[in-house]
Amino acid sequence: NELDVTLNQLLFFPHSCERIQVTLNLDGIVQVLDYHLSDTSIGMMTRIAVLKWLYHLYIKTPRKMFRHTDSLFPILLRTLSDESDEVILKDLELLAEIASSPAGQTEEGHGPSDGSDVRPGPVELHVPARAGQLSSSSTKGLECSPSTPTMNSYFYKFMINLLKRFSSERKLLETRGAFIIRQLCLLLNAENIFHSMADILLREEDLKFASTMVHTLNTILLTSSELFQLRNQLKDLKTPESRNLFCCLYRSWCHNPVTTVSLCFLTQNYKHAYDLIQKFGDLEVTVDFLTEVDKLVQLIECPIFTYLRLQLLDVKNNPYLIKALYGLLMLLPQSSAFQLLSHRLQCVPNPELMQTTDNTKPSTSFKRTAASNIDYTELLQHFEKVQNKHLEAKHQRAGRAEQLDRRVVL
Repeated sequence: NELDVTLNQLLFFPHSCERIQVTLNLDGIVQVLDYHLSDTSIGMMTRIAVLKWLYHLYIKTPRKMFRHTDSLFPILLRTLSDESDEVILKDLELLAEIASSPAGQTEEGHGPSDGSDVRPGPVELHVPARAGQLSSSSTKGLECSPSTPTMNSYFYKFMINLLKRFSSERKLLETRGAFIIRQLCLLLNAENIFHSMADILLREEDLKFASTMVHTLNTILLTSSELFQLRNQLKDLKTPESRNLFCCLYRSWCHNPVTTVSLCFLTQNYKHAYDLIQKFGDLEVTVDFLTEVDKLVQLIECPIFTYLRLQLLDVKNNPYLIKALYGLLMLLPQSSAFQLLSHRLQCVPNPELMQTTDNTKPSTSFKRTAASNIDYTELLQHFEKVQNKHLEAKHQRAGRAEQLDRRVVL
């Protein structure tokens, strides 16, 4: 039919793109593709074909296609729950194109810059004032970093709505959350993704979800090969951009005490890690808390923290690293993780035996100087404030559960 002919011309004769842009009935095309993508009875190969066509249309006629983004966006988000990994990959490629295309850049949130007939999107694409606007310090670091390409306005809307999706569909977060975020880090800029998600989670009112999401992001950050470059950037903290990113992550990571310590280990902020562990005595130590400490000990034995283990040889210049590890040891019951960390600390050499005549300062001294402009006292106060909110929320949940039990008894 006429629609197939037009699409084939667009695909196989890209040089005639300008002529086709005038005659292409995008409304009808998008309506048909939208219908097939929304129909749950449609087979996997058809859904993949639909996503490929949408991706191709966004490549060939981006400005006209962005007029349909508001109607397509909720469907694309729902498609992330598809059972097929191939469908999810194609869906993520399309969402990444929407989030990074220059055609999607808006002016003051009034829609794409192609024509005056474009209207703001529906609720699914609305950015709340509290969650959608990045703090001035975070935005400055993001815009000034030469390593982070500029994303269009749909990027932040995508991040907000993706987190909303994870919050409302916890099974999706548990089964596909890490897969989705890792793929997005390949398709988009990993620093932008972590920076924006951390800033959004900082304003998350569901503290339990915020803690779970931070734990997921931290696991991805520490274990994914896709984030090797980002880990190296955070490990040194040599640039203002890396320090800005650390502070942004830290404030959200405070939703989960153990992940906050692991971030300090990653960035070699060992004194602050020790200060945090000292605060653990004021927190409620639960089975879940000890399980996370157990997992952190297992991570310390992984290749990612090879540099940390080697720094144990330099006892004189890393006293707080050793004290922090002993702090973790004292938190643990005498389990397999306790034995593992205890054996590691037994390998720490006697500082008297490690003395040499070489007075050259270790390379870590430069890093300490470079990161000296971070206000660690303020960060520690922020950690205490966030944890107090979690404690209060937990007591409120316990109180509601107790009242419900009483009503059931009555």
